[in-house]
Amino acid sequence: MRFNSALLAAAAAAGTALAQRPTNTSICDYYTMALLKENNATNQYTLLTLLVNTAIIGNYTQPNVGVSVPGILNPNGMYNNTKVNLVPYFDGGLASTNEGGSMGVAKNFLDGGGAAPLMKNMPADDMTSNQ
Repeated sequence: MRFNSALLAAAAAAGTALAQRPTNTSICDYYTMALLKENNATNQYTLLTLLVNTAIIGNYTQPNVGVSVPGILNPNGMYNNTKVNLVPYFDGGLASTNEGGSMGVAKNFLDGGGAAPLMKNMPADDMTSNQ
């Protein structure tokens, strides 16, 4: 997902249009205030965590404001009426990393619990994870 597309999703989630953001206010400052009510470094980090995790696992926060985000790890994803399953690229199902030269290597990036820790805004359930 391109970063600009993710920001548009955040704008829709906030229920505001990009045109309403003052030109002298950064996107990060504006949406941190709109979504988390106080603009500080901790909340900006939280905003980016929420944005990235939503792109990966789909809607997981409450309240959900009606913008459906399926997430790239949805095994039943659809694109142009074609089923798309990107999970094997992340769970070690395919030799898809750049390691291993021309053969590639399978690597499980979901070894630290997958979606469960992301739903708690954590990268993984343990300190040795590839997440």
